[in-house]
Amino acid sequence: MRWLSPLLAVLLVPFACSEDEPAQTREDFCDRWAAAACSEEVVSACVAENVDACRLSQERECLELVPATGFVDDRADECLDAVATAYADADLTASELDTVLRLGPPCDRLVRGPRATGEECTTRLDCDGPGGYDCVFKGGETNGSCQLPALTQAGRDCSADNAVCTSGFYCDGSNCIEGNAMGEACARNEQCAEGYCGSAGLCVAGLATNQPCTLDVECASGLCYRFSDTEQVCTDRVRLARTDPLCSTAR
Repeated sequence: MRWLSPLLAVLLVPFACSEDEPAQTREDFCDRWAAAACSEEVVSACVAENVDACRLSQERECLELVPATGFVDDRADECLDAVATAYADADLTASELDTVLRLGPPCDRLVRGPRATGEECTTRLDCDGPGGYDCVFKGGETNGSCQLPALTQAGRDCSADNAVCTSGFYCDGSNCIEGNAMGEACARNEQCAEGYCGSAGLCVAGLATNQPCTLDVECASGLCYRFSDTEQVCTDRVRLARTDPLCSTAR
């Protein structure tokens, strides 16, 4: 059995080393973001001078995008994989654009906010996002509380602080009820079965692609994209080309 000791020692070394690896800083993360974003297709489509120029520009963009306070690397790899996939073919869908432009899923859990479980919040950034926490709202409240969400099915009791209703339903403070129809009153977007809660406090339909917009939530695709200083419309896809605004982050 003596041969087992050296074998165990060899097997345990990788685990010991991984535990000692230092956490990534925000700067480390953005350096890796730049490498993931600057694929050969992106460099070519955006007519970047070279890969190094693209990476320098993307790193600056990442540092502006990722909050300076509260960054942790718990979910960094998952995010960077999504960035690499989004930019691989220089053809980005609405969800991929949301990821690289707005830190949408799975890049929406990079920040550990200052609020503890049960404390008041207005966005996930206030809570421990990397730990799976979110800002949970009840009824028409404008402020929520930091909770580890528990998915609750239609019609069930959602009075628990951490209860979150399944898609298409919202918590009225007691039960998960069906979202309101178009034209019905609302206080938050989650209260609308489809579309979003408009400025008049009524549920309205999301805008189709190529329709002028101001906010992402106004678009059925979920993305309001500025193609130029004079054109901002709903879109579900962007194919990178030299004149596209997104290419300014690659040159």
